[in-house]
Amino acid sequence: MVSGVMDSGASEYQLEAAISKVFASDNAWFVTDEAIQILAGNGYMKDYGIEKVMRDLRIFRIFEGTNDILRLFVALTGIQYAGGHLRELQKAVKDPISNFGVVFGEVAKRGKSSLGIGGSNALGDMVHPNLGDVAAQVCKNTEMFGNSVEKLLIKHGKKISHFFN
Repeated sequence: MVSGVMDSGASEYQLEAAISKVFASDNAWFVTDEAIQILAGNGYMKDYGIEKVMRDLRIFRIFEGTNDILRLFVALTGIQYAGGHLRELQKAVKDPISNFGVVFGEVAKRGKSSLGIGGSNALGDMVHPNLGDVAAQVCKNTEMFGNSVEKLLIKHGKKISHFFN
């Protein structure tokens, strides 16, 4: 997906690339560690080649940005987006007549969420049917992340940046 976005000429793909890099390198490390566990002492022998794979994979979690830093990048990107959304909503609430659509849309979204009927599977039509459940989980997790970030921003405001120092 990231390659397709880049090939299409898009200039904004850093977030997707960061998430893909963390996911791929962490899972490759996990699989290799499990293979060594299954092979027991043989996993360290050159005959099986797993020891070399593990040595080579270690750099993947460091090279092109450590996974820990990339996780912070993803979190900060989410916080910046939520902060921008809250600023727009603040402006709309100051003049609700002129911004009726924005205010009404937010009230409707929050009302549905409080009743437990929000959160659709927006990715459902974009993925293979076999990935429908995973797409729904991604949507749910994204919504939960957004709600958490919003609560933190409301509680801490600009002071939230101290958590990342």
